Amino acid sequence: MKDLVAAIFAVVGTVSIWFNFLAYNAIASVVLTRSSLHLGLLSSFTTIFVAFIARPLGAYVFGMIGDKFSSKVSLVLTLMSMGLSTLLIAMITRAWYTVYELLMLRIMQGMALGGEWAAASVLTYESIRGGVGRFLAGMIQLGVPLGMLLTALAVVQWRLALLVGSLLSLLSAAVILASARSIRSIKWRPNLRIEDFKRILKAVGVKFGESSSFYVYTSALLIFINEHEIPGLITVAAISLLIFTLLTSIALTRASPTRALMIGYIIFILVNVLMFRIQPLLLFMLFGLADAITYTPQSLYLVSLFRSDIKHVGAGVSYHVASSLGGLMTYIISLLISMYGLRAGFVAIPTLLTASCITSIIALTI
Repeated sequence: MKDLVAAIFAVVGTVSIWFNFLAYNAIASVVLTRSSLHLGLLSSFTTIFVAFIARPLGAYVFGMIGDKFSSKVSLVLTLMSMGLSTLLIAMITRAWYTVYELLMLRIMQGMALGGEWAAASVLTYESIRGGVGRFLAGMIQLGVPLGMLLTALAVVQWRLALLVGSLLSLLSAAVILASARSIRSIKWRPNLRIEDFKRILKAVGVKFGESSSFYVYTSALLIFINEHEIPGLITVAAISLLIFTLLTSIALTRASPTRALMIGYIIFILVNVLMFRIQPLLLFMLFGLADAITYTPQSLYLVSLFRSDIKHVGAGVSYHVASSLGGLMTYIISLLISMYGLRAGFVAIPTLLTASCITSIIALTI
């Protein structure tokens, strides 16, 4: 029973940690660039991107903690770090004068997110076996759609939203600390081999297309949309992502993660190529569909690539290096728009996202 409670709050904690991270991306893209807390486009996107740089570092640091001690220790530490850093961001009153504080807190958020996903996935994967375990491992990916759904509220009442998100992370940490099984530390040393680095490169390539598309749709693409439409479009995308994540989780009890990823990327390519020719409401609905099919299998696919002694480090670092490359994509797009105007985005966004998805298909087949 305690294993089930821990697995449930691993999902709850993942929802909170993704909400806190994604809410800031939306706040920085919309609120901080258009309100009295004006940062400017490049400064705002710099605070977004710095967290992506911190994610692989967090994946490595907290991954070593998870591999040496347990998923429980790593998961509790990451949730506490995210809760405290988000709470401090919610207290900022004059963003123009606190850009350095924002950068430091975003690094904390990035490191926390970097370590949390692998810890939550491995804890669920190893605690509950069989079809139920595969289903719950897929359910870990609910963190993104539910986090997105709550992000729509953050654009309207951002301080209150961040406060609630921080408290939810801290609550999840407390429950997991009390319910998850404790595992004694072992004499462990990281033992990376050449084939492990090849698997990391493969995993990064497989996730790259989904990461690039996800972060562009939830940050840089919002620049082209009327501010009043953004909460509704994010809500539509989140609901679509939520529904198809659930359906994909059920399908993965029988279907191969590799096949699901291939189908998802083919859909993503079609959507990305036609993105500026599709009505925004339908576009974000299709984005939710494609992202669910390419994102949900990752908790099974990436974890299964690595041996038990490097499972946290291998899966976590791969996941967040790919996510950082996706964040870099948004930063490159913001630079192009700053230099050449919005017209550059109409060419750069579909081209770069399509190329990233093709890269992921190639990585799957190697």
